[in-house]
Amino acid sequence: MMLAVWLFENEFLHVVSITFTALVFNELFMVAFEIITLHRVMFYSEVVTIMIYISSMMFLKAEFGKFMYS
Repeated sequence: MMLAVWLFENEFLHVVSITFTALVFNELFMVAFEIITLHRVMFYSEVVTIMIYISSMMFLKAEFGKFMYS
């Protein structure tokens, strides 16, 4: 972790964002792979979760910019 802070000192927020995105998608894939019979509601919930996450990244882009340049 200290090596990541040292290597990506100016872009550490990007590294955290990428790591959190990978974690979210990993958990969604793990849920999808553990399901034996895929029900429509489960499929829709996965898709809606992905859409909400991607839209939140678009809406919160300005908030991330405040932290990066302060």
